[in-house]
Amino acid sequence: MSFCPIFLKHFSLTVVVFLFAFPFEAAIAQSLMEKQISIDLKNKRIAAVLADISQKGGFYFSYNGRTIPKDSLVTVIANNQTVAKTLSHLFGNKYEFEERNNYIIITPALMRLSFINTDITTDNNNYSISGIIVNEKTGERLMNTSVYEKEQLVSTLTDEHGYFKLKLRSATLSQVQLTASKFLYRDTSLNFLNAVVISNRTRARIYHNGGKNVETTALGRFFTTAAQRLQSINIQDFFANRPYQVSITPGVSSHGALSSQVINKLSLNLAGGYTAGVNGIEIGGLFNINKRDTRYLQLAGIFNLVGGKVTGFQLAGVGNQALDTVKGIQVSGFINKADSQVSGLQIAALHNKAKMLNGVQIGIVNVADTSEGASIGLINIIRNGFYKIMLSANDLTNTNVSLKTGTHGFYSTLLMGANISASDKMYLFGLGVGHDFIFTDRIYLSAEAAYQFSFTGALDDRWAQAKLLLNIQLSKNISLVAGPTYNKYSYTGSREGYQHKFKLADDYRGYGNPVKRWIGWEGGLAFNSVFKPVPEVKKARRSQDLFLGMAAIAGWGWDSPSNYVLGAEVFMQKDFRSSMSGTFSAGYVHHTLNNGWASGSSITYADGHIDEYLDAEYKAIPLKAGIRTYTGKRVFFAGELGASLGINKSSILKTTYSNGSVMQTQYGRKNSFLYAISAGYSFNNGLETGIKFEDYASFRNTKQFNLRFAYRFKL
Repeated sequence: MSFCPIFLKHFSLTVVVFLFAFPFEAAIAQSLMEKQISIDLKNKRIAAVLADISQKGGFYFSYNGRTIPKDSLVTVIANNQTVAKTLSHLFGNKYEFEERNNYIIITPALMRLSFINTDITTDNNNYSISGIIVNEKTGERLMNTSVYEKEQLVSTLTDEHGYFKLKLRSATLSQVQLTASKFLYRDTSLNFLNAVVISNRTRARIYHNGGKNVETTALGRFFTTAAQRLQSINIQDFFANRPYQVSITPGVSSHGALSSQVINKLSLNLAGGYTAGVNGIEIGGLFNINKRDTRYLQLAGIFNLVGGKVTGFQLAGVGNQALDTVKGIQVSGFINKADSQVSGLQIAALHNKAKMLNGVQIGIVNVADTSEGASIGLINIIRNGFYKIMLSANDLTNTNVSLKTGTHGFYSTLLMGANISASDKMYLFGLGVGHDFIFTDRIYLSAEAAYQFSFTGALDDRWAQAKLLLNIQLSKNISLVAGPTYNKYSYTGSREGYQHKFKLADDYRGYGNPVKRWIGWEGGLAFNSVFKPVPEVKKARRSQDLFLGMAAIAGWGWDSPSNYVLGAEVFMQKDFRSSMSGTFSAGYVHHTLNNGWASGSSITYADGHIDEYLDAEYKAIPLKAGIRTYTGKRVFFAGELGASLGINKSSILKTTYSNGSVMQTQYGRKNSFLYAISAGYSFNNGLETGIKFEDYASFRNTKQFNLRFAYRFKL
């Protein structure tokens, strides 16, 4: 006997034994609706009956309590009846049942509609199809029913008599399928084969009457017609994809009345458009309205309104609004709003609003229900945050009032102050930002930076401060605040009766504003409160993630003549929460002239002035502290403030103007205030790359755009 027959015989026997011993679960699994139960309940609430059925059947019911009379009293008696028959006896034909995993979903039964008196006329490949849509059960003619052809995106609404007429083009009639849709009815499709056949298509969906969408907003109602809103209500589960569309106004579109059901890669709207969504680029002269999601780039002269998620960049002259989440950047002239989470950046001249903030808001007024990011503005209303009014004095002004709003992770400060004195008057106002390091519920340390405009006879003085203030909670709403400050004051000279500390020296020749630096103090009382009371005091969440990294920097200046920049830095990063980190860095930077220019060289410009370079380069050690916020797991935006310590010999850029006047700008061995903003991407392996703008405020020719390459590792 050969090997193969013996092998096949034993293999077949093994398979048969295996199938009988271990039957497939799918083959023997019993439908939930076919399970048999026994129940005997009299005058019980429907909710209690459903609970008893689910317990005996070993499954769960899912239903909307507003659509089922769960408090109605019923009597149900069933002996070894299937769940399907028991539910049919309980509800009749008013509801439908759908199985999902271990659930039975109960939804109101949809009514049925039908095509009647269908008439077709043809002229070559052009077809004109007309008919009437009626309620299948009652025969009632149904007005405002959407009738459409999916491939050609041709649609219409029935009139008050239920009548419709569509014109379309097709090679053969068998390629045409009409669909009729109406809210609270099943979709019905009319297929043209050798004969006309009517077939009903069940839609497995649950209706949520009154749910929020673009058509229910004030802008949506104003800029869309009643017919367009009816189409949107009727056709809720059909969306097509097309490469492009062009609109003049909503409804006057290359996709006609079905423009609101089409997702485009490119959407151009001369005045405005109303589409299902964008998966590419959308540009509107005045506005863009999308029912669903928008991805990548959306630009509008006045506003963008999106009913779903925004992913990418959204720019509008007046306002942006997303009814779902934003993952990217919103920029507008006045208002940005997201009804759900923002993971990214909102910039508006007036107002930003988000339900959950995982990024940065920059505007005059910022609002968020909960924040794990940063809000930078005059007023920040964070529901899980705080507001604090502080009365203080320092070594320069004896009366100061500040309003701090935000979260302990990041807050903004609005400052006003005065030195009340007959001979040393001074007035100021400004802005600041801060972060609290929480030690206990009653003690924490505030690290703050502030920039103020001062008046000592002329409103041209600038006062920058860095503060470390210890906060000790004396009671629930009052705390004692005190600590040291670092001050840099640039002044033009006080007038008589104002701060004597800023009088100009007798030998001052007017080359730039003189600067004073000193270590000072500040102390006062703060009155604390929260925007939304919580049951108990919550400590600021602190992460254990601490990183050490190294970075290389190469860039080019934007001033003329341009210079190139090379540098390196060592930095430390501490994660405060899921989307925000603090950074501190120290490094080396070298600003030099463009190729071909050296010490002693000069340039003569067309207007006659001459720049002469006397060893004009700048070498320094920059020290910076900053905040980094992540829009997701990888993309981040950062801001840094600090000082540069000059280390090379003193050098001069000498400018001689055509009228004979001379201006000299000093480089080298001169300290400078600096600031930087950047964006980048962190890879899983520790590498980082990004772009950065940096400015050394005390020098000309040091504004620069840099490429930054870094590697960081977790400590």
